[in-house]
Amino acid sequence: MRNWRFQLHCAFRISHFALAVLNVALTGNIAAGKSTVVDLFRKWGATIIDADALVREAQAPGSAVLAAIAGRFGTDVLASDGTLDRAALRGKVMGDDVALTALNAIVHPAVQQRRLELQSAAAERGDAIVVNDIPLLFEALDPTQFDAVVLVDAPVPVRRTRLRTLRGLSNQDADRMIAAQMSAARKRAQSQYVIENAGSLAELEKQAKRVFADLRKRAARSGLKSEAPGQALVLCATDARDSAPVLHAIERRYTDAGMQVERRTVKGLAKTLRAGTPLSIVATDAAIDGARDAWEAAVPPRPCRLYHLSPDPDPVAVRLDLRPWGHERVALSEEDGAGLAPRADLL
Repeated sequence: MRNWRFQLHCAFRISHFALAVLNVALTGNIAAGKSTVVDLFRKWGATIIDADALVREAQAPGSAVLAAIAGRFGTDVLASDGTLDRAALRGKVMGDDVALTALNAIVHPAVQQRRLELQSAAAERGDAIVVNDIPLLFEALDPTQFDAVVLVDAPVPVRRTRLRTLRGLSNQDADRMIAAQMSAARKRAQSQYVIENAGSLAELEKQAKRVFADLRKRAARSGLKSEAPGQALVLCATDARDSAPVLHAIERRYTDAGMQVERRTVKGLAKTLRAGTPLSIVATDAAIDGARDAWEAAVPPRPCRLYHLSPDPDPVAVRLDLRPWGHERVALSEEDGAGLAPRADLL
């Protein structure tokens, strides 16, 4: 039985995944529609890190953050069960820049540390696109720490109407909440993508889909070395029905990366190898025996990397996150990988 081991730089010559994961920030002022876009990105395969959830986690009963909040603002910001009374705290910081700055100084470092931990875990899993849902991105963080910033925006009158209609706020309360945030005009200049949300849900989804398609391309391209675009990746199956969905997803991912992707049956692979050397071959589990024969018989011997879909994922297998391309994750085994260093990261 072959001992599958893997190099740090393998799988289509992709570099460390810590460099390959696309780390995106998604933001938007209140009632702009950011949460709807987050849900769409999640549905399309992105990993979501929710800043509001991290804040609630940091402020949990018994936490150092909650103790510091009570110490700074008084124990009357605590409910009878020991949890944070958010309405009471909001009343103490609303309209008070000094108090708000003090609160942020307590909460934001803990939230940022947890965000970095989750980003690292996502990279270890091999997630392709990580979207950080951060309402106060520009107010609390340096946006340049992310690979891309997506801003969801809507005109102030539209947002005011949504706050009144959906949250039952008065015009005065709505205006106060809108005024408490940095204007979207200042945020636009620092955002790579702006999704306008002044119309229907269908229009919003159409714009979000265009942005996500571009993020997919950036995610696919970010992990490839400079020599990869233009070189061929060959997907080998026994016939057109052999694992068609997963091969289609791999094809989409690497086409997005700028690679030439070719489909071949086992019978056609030998001819392909005689005609030129592809960058890599990925064979389905059903096609691996025939693909191995063609690969081993090629001149020069073993001219490129050969992978096959692993029915039982190996702990150090090459893993591909195909969720943004319409499929689940897959694991690949590298042919003749014995003797190579164990993988320290995932692809």
